Amino acid sequence: MKSEHLLSITLRISKKAEKPGTTFGITGTIACWLVLLVVIPAVADETLIAVSYNIRQDTASDTEARDWQSRKGALTRYLLDGKFSIIGLQEVRHNQLLDVDRALPEHKFTGVGRDDGKTRGEYSPIYFHANSWKLDPEQHGTFWLSDTPDVIRSRTWGNRYPRICTWARLIGLNGPFKGEAIYVFNTHWDHQSQPSRLKSAQLILKTIASRTYKNEPVLLMGDFNATTDNPAIKSLLSSSLVIDHGKKQLSTGSKWKPELVSGLRIDHIFTSPQFAEATLKVELNPGVKGLSASDHHPVVLRTKIPVQKQ
Repeated sequence: MKSEHLLSITLRISKKAEKPGTTFGITGTIACWLVLLVVIPAVADETLIAVSYNIRQDTASDTEARDWQSRKGALTRYLLDGKFSIIGLQEVRHNQLLDVDRALPEHKFTGVGRDDGKTRGEYSPIYFHANSWKLDPEQHGTFWLSDTPDVIRSRTWGNRYPRICTWARLIGLNGPFKGEAIYVFNTHWDHQSQPSRLKSAQLILKTIASRTYKNEPVLLMGDFNATTDNPAIKSLLSSSLVIDHGKKQLSTGSKWKPELVSGLRIDHIFTSPQFAEATLKVELNPGVKGLSASDHHPVVLRTKIPVQKQ
């Protein structure tokens, strides 16, 4: 129900309460206004909010405030409080995946560990709000950034570690997303091999271009370990398949410091051109004892879901 309809209903009831013999009174009028205040925000906000966040893997070398057990509360609270419809995470170990899953009871996820295609190694999972989206059972998966993308743990481009991209087609269930669908790609590129980054860009573009529902919009997010000056990122943005909405450049490498500094992003959320208007922002997420909750800052995209022509 739209806000103007609710307003009309409230005014009519209020006028009725003024007539002799009615027992509705002030209490009923106040109750209607409370309904108006509560309902309008839930239906009027048509914004799609997505975040990409490298949460830093749980590793024994991180101690005290950098230890996952110390910082997971601040990190998962950020994800919960942000009201994110779609979440792409990187460097997620299986125990971290379970911690985030428990902290986000209204979200579901898809993704696998890069070392065995199940639970070993880092995930690049996609979380989605289960009241807004459902996973297309035929349109999701993980591929390895190599010449043999369907081969688990494959590496052929000079990278020391396996690199992956998890993808999903999400179908809207409720609100402004109902009846719409979106493809989401979440990736983590290599931190050393430039040939690997260049070829990863080519493979992801090829995969986006070959998606089954070619007119549906796309989000491409992740830790690319490459700035917008890098030829691999430039190849993405010159393809006409994705665009960058970032106006102000701030570094996404936090170095564990809870402050934003000037610099070029290596974490990105790109969209297909259907998203004509969007804002992209690097955000702070302080952890404990004066440190950031991760060695990366989260990147947040706010936009409207494009309505597909029938």
